[in-house]
Amino acid sequence: MIVTLGLGILPGVSLLSGALLALVELIRGPLQAFLVGAIASVLLAILGLLANHNPWAALIQPLGGPLLGIWIPVLLLAFVLRWSRSLSLTLTVASLAGLLVVVGQMLLVAHPIEFWNHLLSQVLAQLPIMHGNKAKYWQEAIAHMARLMPGMSVAGGIFGVMVMLMLGRYAQARLIRPGAFGEEFRRLSLGYSVTIIASLLLVVRLVYPSLMFQNLAIVILAMFTFQGLAVIHALFKARAWPGYGLVILYVLIVLFPLWLLGVVSAAGLVDNWFDFRNLRQKAPKA
Repeated sequence: MIVTLGLGILPGVSLLSGALLALVELIRGPLQAFLVGAIASVLLAILGLLANHNPWAALIQPLGGPLLGIWIPVLLLAFVLRWSRSLSLTLTVASLAGLLVVVGQMLLVAHPIEFWNHLLSQVLAQLPIMHGNKAKYWQEAIAHMARLMPGMSVAGGIFGVMVMLMLGRYAQARLIRPGAFGEEFRRLSLGYSVTIIASLLLVVRLVYPSLMFQNLAIVILAMFTFQGLAVIHALFKARAWPGYGLVILYVLIVLFPLWLLGVVSAAGLVDNWFDFRNLRQKAPKA
């Protein structure tokens, strides 16, 4: 397990490393999880020292290494989940924390858009498309993306951390009470308070389209994607629809993420007002 965490810098392994760390905390507690994370951090620091004489290179990267971008957020949210025993509350805490991080970026970083523009340009500078006939087009695309990166980076980070946490919770349920995670996930809801915040953000964004509100809206809508998926899973379970329909849905999400994730997120947001999962029970009998 520690070796897997120690290799957490690798893209495929990083997801597993976060899930394993969450599993350790959910089963053994925060102290054991902190110890495992600390040992894995030492291993990564040694790898960084051997690779380029920089022990921090593998832990803290410009776009968030495993320590800052994965393990610390996973440990914090796993603590909330272990304490509250509620996926809904944990997702709510993650959503509100994400909003605070975006506000911090926009207010505390001197020039956040210029920072992201420079960082994206550096990361993508080695790609052939940046030096071809359409180089100017891609530079403009990077400039446009940089305006939304404060929200996109936070939304992507929290989304990934929540996926790792849920994988850890799923593994815990498999060990202790199989099927418990599915029941919890199908009940997942951000509740009225976060829904009101999200609705106000969307209205303000339409009336006053500032960069702050645009980036805040990205974060909150990304979190409602989980509730939208919970609604879909609950409907499939309640109506005994075939499971391959969910497989097709996830394949389509991978192929067309921007369109379908927006629809799923909207379904999660609207669910708090209409409660799709209980419509059949509330419907008047003939």
